[in-house]
Formats: sequence, structure tokens, C-alpha cells
Amino acid sequence: MPLAPQLNSRPFNVPQALAQALELHKAGRLAEAEQLYSSILAARPDHFDALQMLGLVKLARGQPAEALQYVAAAMRARKPSPQVLLNYGMVLNALTRHDEALESFDQAIKQKSKFAEAHNNRAAVLAALGRDEEALEAYRKALAITPSYPDAHYNLGNLYRTLGRNEDALKCFDRALALRPKYADAHNNRGMVLMLLKREEEALAAFERSLATNPGHADALKNRIAALSALNRHDEALLPQTGSAEALYGRGKLLTELNRYAEAVASHREALAARPGYADAAFAACIAELPILYADQAEVLRQRRAYEQSLRALCKDFEAGRLHGDLAKAMSSNQPFLLAYQGENDRELRSLYGALSCRIAGPGNAALPPQPQPGERVRVGIVSNGFYLHSNWKIPIKGWIGQLDRSRFEVFGYHLGATRDAETEAAVAMCSRFVHRPLDADGWRREILADAPHVLIYPGLCMDNISGRLAAQRLASVQMTSWGHPETSGLPTMDYFLSSDLMEPADAGEHYTERLVRLPNLSIYYEPDIFPPAFVTRAELGLRDGASVFWCGQSVFKYLPQYDEVFARIAKQAGDCQFAFIRHQGGEQVNELFQRRLEHAFAAAGLRMADHCAFLPRLGADKFVAAIGLCDVFLDSIGWSGCNSTLESLPHDLPIVTLPGALMRGRHSAAILQMMGVTETIAGSLDEYVSIAASLAREPERRHAISRRVAENKHKLYRDRACITALEDLIDSAARQPSAIR
Repeated sequence: MPLAPQLNSRPFNVPQALAQALELHKAGRLAEAEQLYSSILAARPDHFDALQMLGLVKLARGQPAEALQYVAAAMRARKPSPQVLLNYGMVLNALTRHDEALESFDQAIKQKSKFAEAHNNRAAVLAALGRDEEALEAYRKALAITPSYPDAHYNLGNLYRTLGRNEDALKCFDRALALRPKYADAHNNRGMVLMLLKREEEALAAFERSLATNPGHADALKNRIAALSALNRHDEALLPQTGSAEALYGRGKLLTELNRYAEAVASHREALAARPGYADAAFAACIAELPILYADQAEVLRQRRAYEQSLRALCKDFEAGRLHGDLAKAMSSNQPFLLAYQGENDRELRSLYGALSCRIAGPGNAALPPQPQPGERVRVGIVSNGFYLHSNWKIPIKGWIGQLDRSRFEVFGYHLGATRDAETEAAVAMCSRFVHRPLDADGWRREILADAPHVLIYPGLCMDNISGRLAAQRLASVQMTSWGHPETSGLPTMDYFLSSDLMEPADAGEHYTERLVRLPNLSIYYEPDIFPPAFVTRAELGLRDGASVFWCGQSVFKYLPQYDEVFARIAKQAGDCQFAFIRHQGGEQVNELFQRRLEHAFAAAGLRMADHCAFLPRLGADKFVAAIGLCDVFLDSIGWSGCNSTLESLPHDLPIVTLPGALMRGRHSAAILQMMGVTETIAGSLDEYVSIAASLAREPERRHAISRRVAENKHKLYRDRACITALEDLIDSAARQPSAIR
């Protein structure tokens, strides 16, 4: 039992108590060490060693504010030594008081130049501030002083990983592990680098070694599941090594990817039973109510109700303080991306989630810049994970940032994603400053605020784990989103939704929590696609030479079950025809469900699905476009229309059959056809949609005539300056009068 002051017996032996506390501290028995340090301070309130060591215990137990009180008191009790300055800096760093932490480490190094621990911790702060070259130099100094310093090798590896220098990171982790073979974090992070290098088998082995050292390592438990999933070893991944909350959470996430949503929800509920209030599992259980694909329309309605109930319960748990852990991370890692694919007006549900997100993220406490002065350029930041050959880059980022008048605007790009290609380099050239490095949300927040943007644009929310967390804060006086994911954000922090005048229905204002802006025409400045020539044949794709082929190359989850019958009805009228679908890249269960739905629809029409449906593998961009050219008609998906894919079909001049929906996301292709003036393939009903599609299959001459009109008029879609002029005027006026929007 820990010693305590003896008031009525022999005097309290402070040296003996301190020695016992230090042994307990070294052994990781922090609660007992804390009690002993407190007992010493009860007898000797100014005891230097007890003050600083109790501060370190508080820091280790996640209480940096209390730690600061004790370490600061130790510094007042005695002239601070290099070790105390190191401890003080570590506490300040934990409180994100980075500049003060650096000063403390610098003072420690002035007193003791060959202080490896101070150089190591100084490097960590420099890395957090984005001062990468200085951080690298500080780590090298630490290792020059103490080459056998495993933590410095580990930290240097993490910085190399952040900088995308994965091979260098591997070498650092290997050195750390040679010095400390049972270094669970190093095994785990080595595995994460191997995953980035697509060396999944080696990554799995690294995660297994991490768990052998620390069976409860939360990240390694989740990463092991991810590695097994990447190797298509789903059965193993679904058998958690432990019944821990982390393992059950990881299992639930995988089940969600496999479209086994009921089991996913159950697994997350088990995680919550194992750890009440576990925020990651609570958010994931809510989002798991949204399947990737539905069996029938009744399931759509049932799961929509289930999601709403779960979301409202989640809001109540937050209000009651029943959620624990990193709530912001849990929220941003579980976005309701799939809600929009139910085909309904989601304003109310998105408002609920958006309000909760903003409550969790907090205001950010950012000192925002004043509105630009007359003659000063407006600083515009674009925040996206799509600064590469990605649909969000093509629509709308590339055209917008490439065309904004640089005499009026200064443009900053914040690339949240990992992928970098030639389009990324093009983006770098277009921006005054372009940031692309693996940062957490706090790191991105610092990078953005350093540029003091007047206007921030988030072109597509719900598409990554960080942008939603940033968008839920006020990092600029004016914040906008757009239709990279064509759905209202529901965030009170989003002021404008930038949309297309041709795509929006008359009642569109009722669909958004933001102020809707109808930019002219398609709202995008789009260049004709130029893809390198690719050779592919119908035979390679399972398409018959003599058949009329309908291109249906949308993501499978865009196809709602209530419209399955249209394919069978078209086939019944068209004769020898095929529908070319693209297979879902995730769990095979999604493809199997989609095929069962189509089998049922074709069987009801007295046809065999296998005679009319081909399921193509995922294709690279060049082969994807080449495959479109093998088809005869572009058959637009109903409810969630194609846009990028429709524009990508234009080099082949296919007729485009579409049925405009009630929401903007169901009206993309119709707007494209209207702008071209080729409107005879825009249907007014399901029956007309079927009739138009079937007639194009049966009547080659009509099909070719429409193709000629597409060829003659598609130039009207390209390089549209009207939307750029409107966007420039909006950004300028909003930045100079931000109070007018609230």
C-alpha cells in the first residue's frame, strides 16, 4: 500500500516515500505513484522532485493543464535544470502552446547542448508547426548525440511518413525496432507505411507483431482488419483477436463495407457495451444504418427511419455528455455520404448531423482577417482531397482555380488526399500556395489559418475524413460548398452552396441549409477530355458484336431498386441488347445483391438477366472512356444522374437518354443536353424513358442523327466564361461584405 503522512506515529519518511514512488512510476503503476507523490506534497508542499514527477504523471494520464501547475511550481521552487525545462516544454506542447514549448526546449539545450531528449522533443514541436526541414535537422542532432535512441528513430520515421518518404520511414522504424524489438507503436506505424506501399502481407505481419507485444493496441487492431480486408481475407478479419472495443469497432467498419449493415450495427453496439460511451462506435453504429445498396424500396424507407432514429439518439447522447473519446475524430471518420443515394430531400437530416458536427468541432477560436481593403486581392482557399485526376478536380476545381482573375484573387490550394499525379502538379502551378502533406485536422487548421483566407470553398464534402471537420469550424469569414457531392452540408458554418442554374429545379431553395447560388449554365468551366488512346474490344468486356449496347457505367449504389424494371422493359422492346455496368470495387456482396435484383426484374419480364447484362471490372481512365466508345447509347441513371461520366462520353457522341429527377443530383445530364440544345432524349416519364431508349436501339438511323447533333453542339459546353464571371463577382462581394450573409 502507498505510504501516507503519519500524524500520530513515527514521522513520515519523505526520502523513502519518494524512492518507492519513483519505482512505481518506472513500473507504469501511475495511480499508486500519484498517490505517493501527493502524500509527499501534503507533508512538504514545496518538494521539488515530487512536484515535477507528479506533473509528469498528470501528463501521462492525459491531464496536461494539471501537469502544468505542478511543473511550474517545481520551476518556482528551484532554478530549473535542463530536465525540468524538458518536462515543462513537454507539458506546454501537450497544451498546443508550441512557441513556448520551443523556448523551453531551447533553454534546456543552452544549458546542456548534448541533450538528445530535448532535441527530439524540439523536433516534434517543429514538425507539428510544419517546419519540416528544421524538424529533420533536430532529429538528426538527437541521433548524432545518442545513436541508440529508439524514440528518436521512431519519431523521425513518422516525420518521413508525413512527408511521403516511405522508404526512409521504413528504415527509421527498422532501426527503432532493432533497438527495442517490443516497440508496439513502431511495429504498427511500420505496417501503415507498408500498406501505403501496397505491401499488404508484410503490413499484416507488422500489425500482428504489434499486437503480440500489446494485445490491446487500438490502432493495430483496426489496422490488422484493414490489412486482412485489403487481402480479401474477410473471414479472418471478421474474427477479432480480442473482444476489445477497438476490435469490435474495426469488425463493424468492415461489415459496413461488405454491406452487412445489420451485423455492423450489432458489432458497434457490442463495442459500446465493452466501452460505454465509445464515440467511434456510437457514430459508426449510426452511419452503418445507411447501406451501400438496397434490396428493395421498402428497405430504403426502413433504413432511412432507422438512421434518423439513431442520429437523434446520438444527438441526445452528446447533449447528456454520454459520449467519450475524440468526438471530432469520430464524427469526421463517419460521414453520412450514402444518405444522398436514397433519392430524398435530406435537408432535415443533414441539418441534424451538421449542427451536431459544429457543436463537436467548436468555433475554432480563430482570429479571422478583416475584409479586404479597396484594391487588395481577395484570398480564396480551396479545401479538397481531389487535387488529382478525380471527378471533383474536373468538376469544378480545375476550371475555377484556373480561370479566377489573379489581379482580383489570390488562390490557395489545400490537398487533403494522398494521391499525387500530373493534375496535382497543374494545381500547384495555379496556386499562390499549395499544401499537400499528411496532416491531422489540427495541422490543416493551422495551415489554412496561416494564409488568412477571406473565402474558403469546400467543393465536395462527405468525401474524406478531414474536410467535414474543418468545414464545421469558422476558418474564414465566408465559407462555401459545392456539388462535388451534390447534397446540402447541413452545416451552420457553410454560407453558400454553389450550384448550376440549369440543374436546379424551381423549388431548389428548400433543399439547402446554405444560401443557394445558381451559377449560370452548368456552373463549371470544363475543357474537352483528352485521354491517351486505349485499345479494348467488346469481347474483352463480355459484350456481343451484334447487340445494341447501353452504357450504364455509374457507381452501383446510384441504382435504386424501384427502377430495376426499366432495364427489363427496355430489353423487351429493344430486342438484341446489353447493358454495360461497372462492378462495385468493395465487397463482392454488393455486386451479388445488384445482380440478384436484376435477375428478379428480368425474370418478371420473362427474360434472362445473363443475356442482357454485362458487369465490367473497374477500368483505368483511358480504358473507361474507350469502353464507352464501344457502346451505342448512354443510358443515364435515374434519381442520381451522371455528370462527369456524361461529359466523358462526349468524345464518342453517344445519344444520352435521361429522366430528370426532383433534386439537383438527378438533373445533371438533362442540363448538359439543354445546354447543347439536344433535348429530344430527355424523357418526361418512366414510360417515355423506356420508349426513347428502346427506339434508339431499334433505329440506327435515328441514333446516328442524334449522335451527329451531339457532335455539332458539344462545343457549347466547353470553356464557359459566364459561370466564372458570376463566381468572381460573388466571391468579391461576399468577401467585402461578409456580414450580409448572416
